Amino acid sequence: MIRSVEGAALLLLIGSLAAGQTPAEIEAEPIVKLQPGETLVDGQCLTREELDLIAGLNALRRPTQGLEGDGEGDDSAPFDPHYFIGTWEVEGVLPDSAFGESNEIFGVETVTHVDGCTYDSRIEANEVAGEFTVESRMVYDRRLNYLVRSENDSRGFELLKYGRVGGDPGGYFSHHWQAASIRRLGQTVRLTGRTFIVSPYFFEVRMRISHDGGPFVNFGTLRWARQDDP
Repeated sequence: MIRSVEGAALLLLIGSLAAGQTPAEIEAEPIVKLQPGETLVDGQCLTREELDLIAGLNALRRPTQGLEGDGEGDDSAPFDPHYFIGTWEVEGVLPDSAFGESNEIFGVETVTHVDGCTYDSRIEANEVAGEFTVESRMVYDRRLNYLVRSENDSRGFELLKYGRVGGDPGGYFSHHWQAASIRRLGQTVRLTGRTFIVSPYFFEVRMRISHDGGPFVNFGTLRWARQDDP
């Protein structure tokens, strides 16, 4: 059996050869590490050091190296909430609930940067019952990888979603969130979900719902497709 470190090296070699690199070219590319310091950058949430780490990883021609074994691999890229800035088309189908009858939702969300790690958004959408809007503010704590989203829905309710953002070496990020309970049509409603970021052009929100303290059940999926360049 190939040991884990040897296996990781073999996979790295196979991936690099597939990319047309020789072992010497692989060896010549530097290991990418987060440099010390927290230099603030105007108009950004992340620090200069974090942005340089992302740029360095994106510039690699070889596959990134994990931290297995001696721990001398590349550092993982942090999540940059600037990802959300832009215009997105939103669509999905939601089942019957205290929020209303089952229906399709279509709309557009526009996200703008306020300052630091704070963002505003506005969703203009349509459902069976007519048009509605959702005004939101997002605040990200880059040190704790914690995202809070406060939503004011014109249909007569507010949601506060909060939770950590995590990623993996493949570049996928997930915001695992829960929402504070609200009263809706005489029932206590709670939502929980996962915002799954799969590419610069697409993410989706998979939700579960609980009524009056009951078990959480599927509450459908809403999908966002970018309408402008990231």
